[in-house]
Amino acid sequence: MLRIESAGLTDIGKKRKGNEDAYLVDDDLRLYVVADGMGGRQAGEIASRIVIDTIHRTMAKVHDAADLSHVTGFDQGFSVEANCLVYSILRANLKTFETARHDPACRGMGSTVAALYFSDDRAVISNVGDSPIFRVRGAEIQTVSVAHTVMAEQAALAPEGGLKIGQHYLHMITRAMGIAETVSPDTRELDCRDGDVLVICSDGLSDKAFPEEIAELATAHPPREACGRLVAMANERGGDDNITVVVVKIAGRQAAAPAAAPPPAQVALAVDAVPRLLVEYDTDEASYSTYARTLRVDGIFLETSEPVAEGEELLLNLTDMESETTVMVSGLVVGRTPDGIDIRFQNLTAHQLESLKVLVDRL
Repeated sequence: MLRIESAGLTDIGKKRKGNEDAYLVDDDLRLYVVADGMGGRQAGEIASRIVIDTIHRTMAKVHDAADLSHVTGFDQGFSVEANCLVYSILRANLKTFETARHDPACRGMGSTVAALYFSDDRAVISNVGDSPIFRVRGAEIQTVSVAHTVMAEQAALAPEGGLKIGQHYLHMITRAMGIAETVSPDTRELDCRDGDVLVICSDGLSDKAFPEEIAELATAHPPREACGRLVAMANERGGDDNITVVVVKIAGRQAAAPAAAPPPAQVALAVDAVPRLLVEYDTDEASYSTYARTLRVDGIFLETSEPVAEGEELLLNLTDMESETTVMVSGLVVGRTPDGIDIRFQNLTAHQLESLKVLVDRL
């Protein structure tokens, strides 16, 4: 496994009255995230905090799972770990969207997100918006995230500058968390080498420093000192925005932790003693799990007394306990009875639909 040194720092800057940035540094989960909120009053601060907290909580569940080898994700081209990170971002987007829709004080709020997650000797990165992720390798720095801005998309469509767009539109972001029910993060997996440094920041830093300057400070100092120097540089150059930075340094390899002792023997149950389908789902208030005996390709009925309202949107994990196959789907509560809730699945990919058909046949 990679040995990682990391630190993060956020600062209000010199011009803003509040800090709408938020960040996460969790060396145990090997998860690092920056979110830059936007919206009136304190809504941007709320949005970035929802994004950070939801991703953190979701990935903690992933980390604690006994086995992820059977997870069916959103993209077969990615590893299980990459799909789990994307899943956590989709869940964070939905929670941000639902909060904005139901709380008048949060209408129109949103956030960027830039996330880094390590799995063995590889890094998964995923982002929405314009908070960049850099990789410094040797003397070179590379932007490894995708900027979702009018300027970046114009450059991709017309490298020679053929499109003419007003200057005030160029820095406008074209994709953000919480603006719509669904979002499409740009995701990739990177190999990691000893000495690599990855930097995640908000535009409060990236707008005030050249990438080469960020690389110089991030590699010349330990992560905590590097963060302090980078924030100080942005403030010295005006501090027009909130400033947030996370620095992660690959400091070598370490031996894998010894395997955990096997769990104590369990009393065997008859096959029909419990239902086979475990369903885990989150609401804005809490996380729940229950069992279901039947499943449809287009939805599921859950016997539950939890306070889940009709019209509420959920993200669900459906796990066949016999085959240990898990399918992650989104759904809408379309009916409520004293016995439970009826959920209709939404936005199914072809791969998710095929996996659901397999689960229905098995059950």
